[in-house]
Amino acid sequence: MNPSCGRCGTIVYPTEKVNCLDKYWHKGCFSCEICKMTLNMKNYKGFEKRPYCNAHYPKTNFTCVADTPENLRLKQQSKMQSQVQYKEEFEKNKGKGFSAVADTPEMQRIKKTQDHISNKAAA
Repeated sequence: MNPSCGRCGTIVYPTEKVNCLDKYWHKGCFSCEICKMTLNMKNYKGFEKRPYCNAHYPKTNFTCVADTPENLRLKQQSKMQSQVQYKEEFEKNKGKGFSAVADTPEMQRIKKTQDHISNKAAA
């Protein structure tokens, strides 16, 4: 027995069958829910077992995360390791003439490690 189409509900015959998102579709019925653009197995995105094109794929809402001490520590640590602040300062000061070489977060980490090693060697 032939299955019914996930969009139009009529029978899908083997020659025109697309099996995706746990349903069977006619090739012409396998299209974006919003703009009805015909999709294929390479360019579709599934959301709640419905096909969407890349432009109309529903955006997911993020949940609120509590500011626990651990989350605040991780946020601070990732900010320190990030190159974003360094790049912002670089762009802001670009073209203002000569400036001393700024330490990137990575260079600061390496210097701390070297100081720690040299202090251990001296002790």
